[in-house]
Order: sequence, then C-alpha cells, then structure tokens
Amino acid sequence: MPFFAGNDTIKELRTALADPAVQADKNRYRQVLRRVVSLMTDGADMSPLFPDIIKASATSDLVQKKLTYLYICNYAAVQQDLALLAVNTLQKDCLEPNPMVRGLALRTMCSLRIPSLVEYIQMPLKKGLQDSSAYVRRNAVNGCAKMLHVAPEIIQDAGVINQLYGMIRDKDPIVVVNCLQVLEEILQAEGGVVVNKNIAHYLLNRVQDFSEWGQCQVLHFLLKYKPSEEEETFDIMNIVDVCLKHSNSGVIMAALKYFLFLTQDMPQIQEQVYNRAKSPLLNIITSGGPELSYVALCHIQYILKTSPGLFNKDFKKFFCRYNDPLYVKTKKLQVLTEMATDGTENDIVEELSMYCTDVSNDLATASIQAIGKIARRLPTSASHCVGTLLKIHGLQQEHITSAVLMALKDLVLLYPDIVSKVTPLLPNCVDLVQEGPAKATLVWMMGQYGHTLPNGPYILEDMIENVASEISVQVKLELLTATAKMFFNRPAECQDMLGRLLEYCIDEDTNMAVRDRALMYYRLLHTDVQQARRVILGAAKRPVQIQDSDAPGQEVIDLKDLNTLVPIYGRRRWDVMVEERRRKEDQTKLTNGTSDNTDMGAKGGEEDNLETLEETIYLVSHYNLTPQEFETKWEQLDCVTTVHLDYDPTHSPNGLLQKLEGAHIFTMASSPEDATPWKAFLFAVAEMKDQTHLVLVELCLDRMAATMQATCKFDADQMEDAVPLISQFGRVFRGQILKTHEYYWEI
Repeated sequence: MPFFAGNDTIKELRTALADPAVQADKNRYRQVLRRVVSLMTDGADMSPLFPDIIKASATSDLVQKKLTYLYICNYAAVQQDLALLAVNTLQKDCLEPNPMVRGLALRTMCSLRIPSLVEYIQMPLKKGLQDSSAYVRRNAVNGCAKMLHVAPEIIQDAGVINQLYGMIRDKDPIVVVNCLQVLEEILQAEGGVVVNKNIAHYLLNRVQDFSEWGQCQVLHFLLKYKPSEEEETFDIMNIVDVCLKHSNSGVIMAALKYFLFLTQDMPQIQEQVYNRAKSPLLNIITSGGPELSYVALCHIQYILKTSPGLFNKDFKKFFCRYNDPLYVKTKKLQVLTEMATDGTENDIVEELSMYCTDVSNDLATASIQAIGKIARRLPTSASHCVGTLLKIHGLQQEHITSAVLMALKDLVLLYPDIVSKVTPLLPNCVDLVQEGPAKATLVWMMGQYGHTLPNGPYILEDMIENVASEISVQVKLELLTATAKMFFNRPAECQDMLGRLLEYCIDEDTNMAVRDRALMYYRLLHTDVQQARRVILGAAKRPVQIQDSDAPGQEVIDLKDLNTLVPIYGRRRWDVMVEERRRKEDQTKLTNGTSDNTDMGAKGGEEDNLETLEETIYLVSHYNLTPQEFETKWEQLDCVTTVHLDYDPTHSPNGLLQKLEGAHIFTMASSPEDATPWKAFLFAVAEMKDQTHLVLVELCLDRMAATMQATCKFDADQMEDAVPLISQFGRVFRGQILKTHEYYWEI
C-alpha cells in the first residue's frame, strides 16, 4: 500500500529538480531522479512531482529519459490531465535519429493506457511498425497488444492485422515471435493466429535463428498446422530434430510435444519418438537442478501411462541421490513403482528397502508404500515384497511398523496365503503403533485374523480397557467390528468384553457414528445371533480386488497436456483449479459489475455510475430499526460481503456518515470521532426485483494504515438474489466513500 512522503521530502526534491546547478551536472541530476524513482518503488506517493518530471523528460540524456519515462508510466493514470503535457515530448522523441530513443518513447506512449491519448499514439505506433530499427519494431508490436485493451477498435482493424501478419517475415527473430504472440491475443475470439503451410515452412526454416524462448513459442504455434502428407511430416521432423539435442529443457519439451503431435496417427513412428526423447529427458534428471528434475520426472510419469516399458533399461537412473530434496526423492519413488517389471523388481525393491532407514520419516514411509504397490501390481513379486516388508518390520520403529502394517493390509486381502506369515507379527506391533490410521489397521487385522493367535482376544481386551482414552473415532469403529468378529470365532473368551464395549459405546461415547454402530451390533445380537454372524462375518468371504488409480495404462495421454502444468498437478486437480479460477473471475465480474474503468474520484463518473445503479437497486429513504432489532438481525444473517477501502485521513468520520446518510445508508451507532479504532454500525433497506432486503454494515477505520473495512450482512435467502444484491450494494457503498483496492464476497 502506498505511503505518503513528507512535505519536506517533496519540497526538497522539487527544489533539487529546479536547481540550475543540479541541472548542469548530469550525474547529480540523475541521482535526484534515481531517488524519486526509488521512493516511488518503495510505495511513496511521488505524484506531486509530476509537472517537474515532465520538464525533466525534455533532455538528450538517455539515462534521464529512462528514469523520467518510468515515472510517467507509473503516475499517468493518476495524473491524466497532466499526462497530456508529456505527449508532445514523446512525439518528438519518436522522430529522433537514435533508435533507442524512438523505441523508448514509443514503449512509454503505449504504456500510458489512457483512452483520451489514443489519437496521439495511433500515428507513431503505425510508423513504428515500419521503422528501420528492429528495436523500435519490437516495441511497436508489443504496443499493439497494450493498446488492444485501451482502443480495441484500432488494433482489430484489418490493416493492422494484415501488417502484423506481414511482419512474421521480419528479419529480426524477436519481432517475428512478438507478432505471433500479439496476433494470438488479438484474434483470440477467432481461435488465434492462423498458421498455414507457407508460414509453417518459413518458421521451420528459421527455427535456429530464434532464441531459446523464441523456439519454444514457435514450436507451440506450429501445433496449429497439421501436414497433409507423410513425406512432409518426415521433412519437418528432420528439421526439428536438432531441437531435441538442445541444452535448454524448455526447447526439448516443446520439440517432444511437436513430434508427438506430428506422429499421433503413426503409432510405430511415435514409439521411435519416445525412444529418441529418452536420452534428453534422462539428462535433465541427472544434470539439471532439483526443480528441473522434478518437472522432468512428472512428465516421465505422465508418458509412462501410455508407454510403460520406455525406461525399463534405465531404471537405475531414477535411484535417489543423497543430495536430492525430499520432493524429488518422493517423485522418483513413484516413477520407480510404475516402471517396475518382473525383470527389474528385485533390484528396485532392494533399493527401496534401503530408503526405509532414511532420516526422513516421510521418505521411509513412502518407500514402504512403494514396495506394497509393486506387490499389488506384480503378483509374481508378491512373495519377495512381503519378505522384504517383514524384514523391515524387524527394525521396531513406530513410523516403519505403521507403514508396514498399512502396506500388508491390502496384501493379505489379495494374497491369502501370506496370512500365516503376517499374523505372528501382530502382538509385537501393539506397543509400537499409536497413530490413528495405523492403529485402526492393526485392530482390523486382529479382528480378521487374530482368532488364530492364542492371546488374540486378550490383546483386544487391553484395548477395550483403554477405550475411554482413545481419541481416534476410526480406531473405536474398528475395535467394535474386530471384537464382534472375535466373539463369533471365540465366544467364550469375548462375550464379557464385547458386552462391556457395547455398554460404553452406547451409554458414554459422544460420537454418533460409534454409538450407532454399537446399537446396530447390539440389536442384531439381541434379535438373531446367526443373522448377526452372517452380517458381520459375511464380508470376509467375498473375493477382493484392489486396483491402484495411478497404475500405468489407466489413462490415455493427451498431447495438449505435455509441456504444461497438467503433468505436475494431475488432470483432475488441474481441472478443479481451472474451474475454481473461472468461478472467481465470474464472481469478480458480478461484484465489480461493469465499472472497472470508472474513476470513483471523478464526480461525473460517480454520478453516471449511480444513475445506472438506480435501475437495479433502490435504497429506501425512511426505515425504523431499533438497536435491539439491529443486534438480533446481525446475529441471524449469514450472507456476508467484505469491502476493503482506502481512506483519506483528511476526511472526518462524521462527514463520511453524513455522506452515507445522504445515500440512504443510516447510522445506528458510532464511536467518538477521535476514537482508535473508530467504528460505526449502519443499515439500509434495498429494493430489488420487487423485494426488500435489509442490509447491515459494520464500518471499521484504521487511521494508521489509512484503510477502512466494511462488513455487510444481507437477508437474501436465495443465491440468485444474494449475488446481484451484494454486487450492487457494494458498488453503491464504495462509490459513496473511496475507490476500492480489494473487494470480495463469501457466503
């Protein structure tokens, strides 16, 4: 948030800028300008110096021009009237012989983004597109993208678009890439820039002339062109093949994506493309930084979904290194799990077992889980994996024992023949396992297979004695089921403890899920013991199949997802993020309405805005509400919006309340004017769609931060009524006070 520079600082800087001695010394004058820009960057309000900086921009010193133009771009929107004074200097600079000055002036003019100055920018912009200097042409092309948001009718003119298409053949490679990007933005509604055969071949022939960033962008735009003949496809692949050998990982991924796009109808050739890209991807993992390695691993994991055996011979390249960060090691474990085969399983499981003693408990747990996944995926390796897990269990550490139990739970269901190896270990786990999920797993296994142990019922009895101190609801639920199962297998030893457990859960436990399950078991046993036996033990007789959702071959790779964030976040999570972002943008449009470009400080703009609002919302001029009714309503209403506002310290709070009362927003109570913090409670009645809605407001003023927060509550019962009411009332409220810098709502 900007802070106000002292008057002494502003006066000192203004005096220095006007001092002839300082103006005569370039270094001293630059130092003053640097101080102005530094304070501006730190958030100080330097706008009072705008006329002085405009005078300083009329100089031949390039450094001074850069500093002054940076200042002008920052404050032009605040000082729109004075910004017109800078246009004359900028227009003159656009005619300078020095291309650096021309380009800098053109870039500054396009960065002003003031609608009233468009007529002065149009001609220099068109001349800049035809300038002899590549630097000027670059800024002119970028200026078209900036002006698109200020005067779209000028930029979307057919003449400008045709000129930009023609500049794709520019000698300067940066100009070419800029033209493609700007055309993509201008023609977004029509599907973006059109890449035909001639443009595609021209870009391919010049692909080596572009920078690394330029090559990534060109390969991205080439996805818009699909060769019609197989021979043409092979010619293009021969040209782009050099990009797979590039040192930049972005170029490699862009080239791989383009190769897969070209060969999507040729499965055999596509398999060769995967093999061709294998070496560059492995180089990124072994020689790149941890961040690049992680991204490459995510893409490899994504590719393995359609080509599971691609990296079988290179599985050792994915072993963890001692200096890998935890997130890279975890991702390598996931990749190793998915690429394990009958031939590589022994080496991979042996490597994973070594990570179980790592100082990081998370890595040790992940490695044990990875061994369990390999056993589930490869039935032939189950015996070896189970033997490894049993050896790891012998380490007698809590986090290791917990992870081993969690892994064995699925394996005993899939492979019943290993039950005899697992059950003898259960008594040794009772004292080690304390955390909820692992303890619940232990209890489940005791109920499922504990009847084969001589002391099985007594292990459960010890847990029942301490059930009152058990925090985990999951453990209590499993303990109920396990005790009931043990009762049907060994009734004489379990009858008493089952009764005590049911009595506690029904009479004393406060969790409804635990109480309901206990009541269900009690009523089943009270009604028909044999029927209860069939219900409780019946699930154990059914065959079990477990399929990992992340197993290879379960998804079909989408070429559009490569070289994006989808392989990193995952398709489902990415779709949720995109949908959430779209929803927030829609809400922002609803809450802010169509007045994004309205200057709330301009009287005329405010009046026009309020006239528009009157068509949608009307605030009742008279309404009686007692303090008791206000307090009751405030506690009842749950439809809330929060408006954050900048506050001018020169305005008095009482004057603000009078202004709001003039807009029919009435004061219920307020703090003394000099109170810190100052608060006021307001109310209004809004009429919308032939319905009346009561609006309550709590206004809080922070004098030190010069901010104000208004918490508004509404009595709208339906969402379709709440959204427009929140939007319109928020706009009226902030329109009566100051321009908002943050505005959001939540229901």
